[in-house]
Amino acid sequence: MKRILKMILTQIIPFYSAYLVFKESKQQSSYLEYLKYHLGFINRSFPAHRNCLVANPKHIKVGVNCLIGRPGVYLQGAGGIVFGDYVQLAPNVGILSANHDLYDQTKYNNKKISIGDYSWVGMNSVITAGVELGPRTIVAAGSTVTKSFPEGYCVIGGTPAKLIKKLDKKRFKPWKDKVEYYGFIRANEYNKSDT
Repeated sequence: MKRILKMILTQIIPFYSAYLVFKESKQQSSYLEYLKYHLGFINRSFPAHRNCLVANPKHIKVGVNCLIGRPGVYLQGAGGIVFGDYVQLAPNVGILSANHDLYDQTKYNNKKISIGDYSWVGMNSVITAGVELGPRTIVAAGSTVTKSFPEGYCVIGGTPAKLIKKLDKKRFKPWKDKVEYYGFIRANEYNKSDT
């Protein structure tokens, strides 16, 4: 029965077969969300849970197979956010690329945030404007990251976050998924100069 339904959907709805390939990339998105993006009804280029809030999505760039739009996540992209490849956010993470001015809270100080390849940000963590995290930076749950760790290959945590442990680069084995997407866009169809 499932096979027949799948065949019917593939014939009736042209995007469905592309969606099935998209799901192989481990992206967390419903077919409806995928369809809305490709029909131009969503102004962000990556999947996001219905309880994820995204402000200024045009200033947010995602790498290959990122899992960033998790439940409770707040992505504030006014100053720009760049996610490397295979970055994962846990639920309830806040990434804030703008901060209120200390002397006039009606003004904002925008500063880009950069999170390196294969980084992982634990639940209930906050990353503030201007922070750069190098590749394979692991942020412990409940941390507030206010300064940069550009070298990467480390575990950081606390409020404010401090270095907990350096990781051995030689022991880290980067992976590649069989199917790769930049958000909703297949890697082989993605043109970085368009973003």
